[in-house]
Amino acid sequence: MIRVNRSVMFVPINNPRFVEKAWTRGSDAIILDLEDSVPMSEKEKARALVHETIPKVAKGGAVIFVRINKEFIKADLEAAIWPGISRVILPKAQTADDVRLVDALLTSLEKERGIEVGAVEIFPLVESALAVANSYAIATSSPRVKVMPDGWGYDTSLDLEIEMFAGFDQYVYIREEPTLAEIAAGVEAMGGPYIPGTTGKVDQKEEGKALATALHDAHIHESIILHPALVEPLVAGLAPTTEEIDWARKVLDIYERLQQEEESVAEVDGKVIDIYEYQHAQELLEWAEACAAKDRRKAIAVAKALSEQEPASGPSVNSKQS
Repeated sequence: MIRVNRSVMFVPINNPRFVEKAWTRGSDAIILDLEDSVPMSEKEKARALVHETIPKVAKGGAVIFVRINKEFIKADLEAAIWPGISRVILPKAQTADDVRLVDALLTSLEKERGIEVGAVEIFPLVESALAVANSYAIATSSPRVKVMPDGWGYDTSLDLEIEMFAGFDQYVYIREEPTLAEIAAGVEAMGGPYIPGTTGKVDQKEEGKALATALHDAHIHESIILHPALVEPLVAGLAPTTEEIDWARKVLDIYERLQQEEESVAEVDGKVIDIYEYQHAQELLEWAEACAAKDRRKAIAVAKALSEQEPASGPSVNSKQS
């Protein structure tokens, strides 16, 4: 089954207002954050909230992830791994052993709590020079690692002692080295082209559209975001367009006719149709159907959630007087 996580939105688990609204945002996936958004004094309280929060944020059809603290791996996992959690975000993953530790703890907790062993993914964050150097070892450390990001961000900038928002791409190498490692390891690469920005603001919808366009063109299907304003641009922008779907269907038809005629290459509308274009068309149509199915599931979940809310006071407009 193709995972569809076009927008992956952080939600601070210790903020009731954000938690209550999370399911209404339309994100494909939601990360319950136990790390940066939770002050040290509230870590224990935040852990206690995970179990009850999972169904609250999942009722709009999003899949639910959790970001733990590198310093408190065991305590965070014991509090967070319940049915409904499908991915653990591991910050500051430095070595393969970091991932293997999480893997072993997850296996134990899955057995204990009635979750299929291996069901919970591990998503290691590459956030330091050492992590970049070890990126292939990290990518191959566990079968739970299905997708990995490239290396950049606030913690990376601290480790490298560089300005995060400089107006030019200071992360070229540390983006590309993990991406190559992920491809070599057979892990889905979740990188992205550089998008200029010097403000650090996370709520700009126009920048979300630019990001979606860049990711779409690079055939990247997933992006982590900090603000709900970016959900809609990414959900819409990372799905195939109608024109792309029509062209993919045309490619399939043309190439299959070529095969019947024992030919392998043709030129249509100035474009070469061959086995590579055929395979790309197949993948695009599979992704399009997966996106459509995800959107249908979310729509059904939202409709169900709305129907279960408290009804307005007074008689229904469809009720009859006795």
